[in-house]
This record gives sequence, structure tokens and C-alpha cells, in this order.
Amino acid sequence: MAERDRSASGNTDGERRFKIRLKLLDRESGESRPCTLDEAKTWDWGDPETWRMIGGWQITSFQQLLNILYLKMEKGIEEVEIVEAPRFTMLAGG
Repeated sequence: MAERDRSASGNTDGERRFKIRLKLLDRESGESRPCTLDEAKTWDWGDPETWRMIGGWQITSFQQLLNILYLKMEKGIEEVEIVEAPRFTMLAGG
């Protein structure tokens, strides 16, 4: 499902194209909405007070998010939910 872009020059080391839907769940409000990779790239990944998790795994960088999405796509998963919440709610269990 993951593909590699190929340039006109025949370069096979192109960038990955991600074909997966992202859904962002705000754990505080309970609201869920679609999200794009462009939006995720702009998040403050250095903020230790905001946690983002996928399936119990804490995501601490945009690159780590891309790696997990790539692994999910290889398994055939078409949509991933990212849970976002303040650190204290994740540690307190809810």
C-alpha cells in the first residue's frame, strides 16, 4: 500500500507517499476530526505537556509518526487514530 515516488530521471530513492487517513481524537473534549500530515508536521513536537499516542504508543516526533504510519500501511490499515491529550490526563488514566 505504501508507494515510492519516482522522479522523471528514474531515481528509485524517492520519498514515500502515504495513503492512510488520520483521525485526531482530543481526549479532553472527546471530539474527533480528520487530520492531515501537513497539519501534523506543524505540531509542537517538543512540548512535553502534550502527548500524542497511537495504539498505546507515545509519538514524540513527526518522523516517528511517519514510521508508525508506514508500518500500519504495510499491514493494510487504512485509518489511524491519534489520541492527543495533556500529559497529566494520560498518566492519570483518563
